[in-house]
Amino acid sequence: MQEHIVRIRALDSLLFRDGRPFANEPGALTARSLPIPPPNTVAGFLRSLIGTLKGVDWAEIDAKRIFSEPEVRGPLPMRGDEFVLPAPADALVLPAQSEGATPRVLRLLPALTLGNGEGCDLPDYYYGLRPLPPPSAEKPAKGYAFWRWDELRLWLESETPSHLTKIEPPPVDRRTHVAIDPSKGVANRGNLFTVEYRAYEEHTKQPGEPPLEWSLVAQVRTEFVGVIGGVAPFGGERRLAYVEPYSEWLDCPDDLREKLRTARYVRMYLATPAQFTCGWRPGWLRKENQHSSPRLVGTPPDLDGLTLRLVAAAVPRRTAVSGWNMRKSQFGPRPVRWCVPAGAVYFFEVLEGDPGILADKGWLHPVSDGKEQNGREDNGDRPRQAGFGLALWGVWNPTDGGNR
Repeated sequence: MQEHIVRIRALDSLLFRDGRPFANEPGALTARSLPIPPPNTVAGFLRSLIGTLKGVDWAEIDAKRIFSEPEVRGPLPMRGDEFVLPAPADALVLPAQSEGATPRVLRLLPALTLGNGEGCDLPDYYYGLRPLPPPSAEKPAKGYAFWRWDELRLWLESETPSHLTKIEPPPVDRRTHVAIDPSKGVANRGNLFTVEYRAYEEHTKQPGEPPLEWSLVAQVRTEFVGVIGGVAPFGGERRLAYVEPYSEWLDCPDDLREKLRTARYVRMYLATPAQFTCGWRPGWLRKENQHSSPRLVGTPPDLDGLTLRLVAAAVPRRTAVSGWNMRKSQFGPRPVRWCVPAGAVYFFEVLEGDPGILADKGWLHPVSDGKEQNGREDNGDRPRQAGFGLALWGVWNPTDGGNR
C-alpha cells in the first residue's frame, strides 16, 4: 500500500446537503449545505478519482459489487495555509469583559465528587458517568466554530490558549432558482427554491488583500502508485474541485506525546464525525458490574493492551449522514445514519497499558465501531475505512476543577 496526502481545492461554491427535507412543499424549499463534507463524501470522491486514473471498468465494478480499495483518512479543513478543526465541546468560550479584550475560555471537567442529594439523569449514570457542570452561567460567545491547530494543540495539552481566533464556517453562497416545467422545458413561474452553497473563499476585512481560501486535506492508502491529482465533480450538483498532492499532515506534537506517555487521565477528541452502534457511546466500551462499582471500560480499535474507563463525555447534538447511491442495482437514497459530530470529547481514566500508544498508533486513527461491534462481517469496516471517527488524544487533570 502506498500512502498519499492530497489537498482538495474548490473551483466553485460547493454543496454538501445536510439531510433536511428538500421538496416542493412549505418549509422544504431550501437546500442547505454542511460547512465541511462528511468523511464518506470525501472518500467516495477520492475513490472515484483514483479509479478513473487507474482506468477501471465501472460497469464491471457495479455488476460484481466490487468495493473500491483505497482507505481514506479525512477530511481535515485548512484555512489559508493552516489547519483548523471544529471547536472542542469541552470548551466554554465567553464574551470579553471589556472592549478590546480577548474572549475568556473556560474548561468543562467532570464533577467527580457529588454532595448529598446531588445527581443527574445522564445515560449510563449508574456506570460511573459524571456530568460536566459549566463553570459559568453566562451565554457563550458566537463565532468560534473552528480553532486553529496551534490553539487546539495547547487545549489537548490541558493548557488554555492566551488568544483565541474567531473563525466561523466557510461563507454561505445563497442562490435562488426557478423550477423547470418538465413537460415544456421552460421556467415554472412562481415556483422558486433556494440553494445554500458553501463558498470556500473568505473575503478579508483588509482592502486589497486576496480572499482566504478554505481547502480539505486527506490521507489515502491505496495500491495506486501514480500521482493523485486532477479535476473531478465533488458533492452535490457535480460541482468541480481540484485535487493536488500535498505534504502537510497533523502529527502528534512532541510535548503532547511526552504527556500522554505518563498520563493517567486522557481525552479523546473527534476530528471527524464518528459512527457508534450505541449512539453517542462507542460500541467498544462494555458495561462491567463485577467490581465494587459498575463502570464502562474498553479498548479503542487496534490499540491492544490499553484499557480505558469512561468518566464523562461532551457530545453536541447528533448529525445525520445520508446520500444517494449511484449504483444501478441500488440506485436511490441511502438510509440515514446518525453520527457523533466532530468536536465531541470523551474523558477517560487509564486502567491498564501504556497510554503512549495513543500518540504512536492512535493519533488520527478511526475509533468508529467496526465489524466486531455491528455484526457485519462483510464490509463492516467501511465507516472506519472512510475516515469516520478520526481521533486526537489529549490529557486532563481532575484537580483542575473537576471536583465541584
